[in-house]
Amino acid sequence: MPGSPNKLIRFFREIVRRKVLHFLIVYVTACFAIIEFFDITSGRFTIPEKTFDLLYILAAAGIPVVIILPWYIYRKQKDTSEIEPAPALKSPPGKEKILLHNLPVQLTSFIGREQEMETIRELISEHRLVTLTGAGGCGKTRLACEVAAQLVPGFKEGVWFVDLAPISDGNLVGKEILEVLGIPEVPNQPIIKTLVDQIRDHQMLIILDNCEHLVRPSAETTTKLLQSVPGLRMLVTSREALNNKGEHVWRIPSLTLIDPEKVVGVESARDSEAVLLFTDRARMKNPNFKLEKENVTDIVSICNKLDGIPLAVELVASRTMHMDPGMILERFADRFDRLSSHDPEISTRQKTLQATIEWSYNLLSDHEKILFARLAVFNGGFGLKAAEKVCSDERLPEETVLDTLSRLVDRSLVFTFEAADHSMRYNMLETIRQFALNSLQSNKEDEQTRKSHLLYFLGIAEEAYDQQFDKQLMWAKKLNAEHDNILAALNWAEIHSPEKFVKLSGTLYWFWRHNAHLIVGKEYLEKARSKGTDGSEDDARVVLGLGMLNWVSGNGATAIRLMEESLVIWRRLNNLKEEAVALSEISEPLLHSGDIKTSLKYSERGLEIARKLGDPGLINHCLIYLCTMFVHTKQYEQGQPLVEELLDSSEKLQNLYGIESAIHLLGDCTLGLNNYREAEKRYALGIQTGLKYGNMIYTVFDLQGVAFALSGQSRWAKSIRLDTAAREKMKMIGMTVDGMVGFWDEWIARYIEGAKKEVGEELTRKYQEEGIAMGFEKAVEYALDFEKD
Repeated sequence: MPGSPNKLIRFFREIVRRKVLHFLIVYVTACFAIIEFFDITSGRFTIPEKTFDLLYILAAAGIPVVIILPWYIYRKQKDTSEIEPAPALKSPPGKEKILLHNLPVQLTSFIGREQEMETIRELISEHRLVTLTGAGGCGKTRLACEVAAQLVPGFKEGVWFVDLAPISDGNLVGKEILEVLGIPEVPNQPIIKTLVDQIRDHQMLIILDNCEHLVRPSAETTTKLLQSVPGLRMLVTSREALNNKGEHVWRIPSLTLIDPEKVVGVESARDSEAVLLFTDRARMKNPNFKLEKENVTDIVSICNKLDGIPLAVELVASRTMHMDPGMILERFADRFDRLSSHDPEISTRQKTLQATIEWSYNLLSDHEKILFARLAVFNGGFGLKAAEKVCSDERLPEETVLDTLSRLVDRSLVFTFEAADHSMRYNMLETIRQFALNSLQSNKEDEQTRKSHLLYFLGIAEEAYDQQFDKQLMWAKKLNAEHDNILAALNWAEIHSPEKFVKLSGTLYWFWRHNAHLIVGKEYLEKARSKGTDGSEDDARVVLGLGMLNWVSGNGATAIRLMEESLVIWRRLNNLKEEAVALSEISEPLLHSGDIKTSLKYSERGLEIARKLGDPGLINHCLIYLCTMFVHTKQYEQGQPLVEELLDSSEKLQNLYGIESAIHLLGDCTLGLNNYREAEKRYALGIQTGLKYGNMIYTVFDLQGVAFALSGQSRWAKSIRLDTAAREKMKMIGMTVDGMVGFWDEWIARYIEGAKKEVGEELTRKYQEEGIAMGFEKAVEYALDFEKD
């Protein structure tokens, strides 16, 4: 203890000085640490474990860490928000940027690839066609989606993901793009022309994914689109380049690796993207998994054995739930070495991926191997019931399928996804499915499993056909979800079971009609007609269906001839239900051909048979055509009660065609009775219903109906604008109304031409230009705003 007061004072001053200095050093160090660990992009802290020691020191020193952290978060977010966005990301002045895309939602984190993403972004900015190539499982799809997600704000009409993996027919490439963009097929018009007509002036990015099995048709499609749509850019993923003019091919490298001999600790291994991916996916299966000095060398060796291929890394990482990295390395090291040097014709990466999948396959139980191989027959996914029915037999009992399938999901050989109806569905990555298909063929089970697949979906189609009038909405959704499987079954049956091919085609005609699969439907029905010649029920369905699709496509005379042929068969077979259907269907083309007497006779006879049979769904279906007959011949007072009956029964039966028909016909009735305000509301409801169920034909008719009703209210300007917008949409989808339906032609002359005369030529041109500029979507909004003129 110092002896004098002065010395004592100096002593305490020195203590205070040192404490303050210590405080400042710790404080500044903490601030820099906080800044260092703060991620501006995510708004989160990433703090290594050793940094928590620093936080303990801060707490001991009395520094309020809980206050410092929020303050820095606030400051960093504020500073970040003031950064000027790149020009491509800026919204137009006064408008909110609407981001359009259908990119799949990713359920796992994206590891590494920063340099690759920057390179691809630059390539897309410089080239209109960029193709990402690489071995199966190298991460082409995921990388394309991650890059595309960053580019969404820069494309006015959006970024659209088109997956070609589920299809095997090159003729369907354009159709897949059409469906993703929500563009309806146009009867008797090539799909590529429909596409070009719809997107000619658009600025968009299309990702065409998994093209390796459809290289030629993909190349032809991309060439035609890029030549005709100046604002289009395309990002393609494929194991093989398209070899198009102007194509820029970029091969995706594997994830970065590190030499096992150069590993000096855990931190050095983190330089490997493959190691980071392995660790992340292992933690998903085993939350207690850690990258540590005891396993780091084994993990680095595993990733190198896998050549850094993401799919292979993920598959192996999933095994850490049951084995440590050392055991994993021991179990497959020798086999990989052997496979990697056998076939000089196969690339190293292909052999490595093959070995990885084969290794996973060899770890399966007998039941798992059987199910894994048999699942390869499904296209576009499948439900549990389908797997149970198609894949089970005495070797794999039906009651074991659920547990076995669950284990395949756990082993990352099968994945789950939520369907549009929120049901759980399953699928395989295409690379894995191909491996499974090879196994199925090696096991000599391909033919029997495909036969089971055909019989299952034939059963689904027959059940849907029988209930098409009672539960149409439900079955339409189900058949839409299984359409890829149905087409696969048809393609196999065409060669191996012609009789079943005819039967399956015939049961699908109603679905193809109401869901606008017109081109595909006609193709299969024409093939089926050439195979069926015995005048059976199957033949009658095929001929009737072919007639119906010809009618929708505008071939009235052909339609009547085919439908009459079908009617003869049904009468000979004494099948009253099918006779009633045929009579009702024929009445529509007969009506528009001018044979009103025969049309009325057929529609009334069809309804009479339906009532005699006491089938509510059939009665409802036949009622559609009788209602159409009365309304189209201006018998409104007689027709309106029937139409109201039709609407009520259709809603109870979930018959979407009946609902759409009834709402439209009620609009026709009220307009025919000069009740213009009510007609406007009913046609507007028809627009909403048509959009809800995807029936563009009814939607456009109802939009023009609103224009008629507005003209009846002397609201000339809005009437002309909406009629013009409706006609523009008709051109786009290949529709025509002029000269097809007599009373509709009369209303065009009365209401639209009448409106034009009222306002004069100059204002007519002005309103028509405004209708064209408005576009269909804006026109629909305009029509639904009853008060706006």
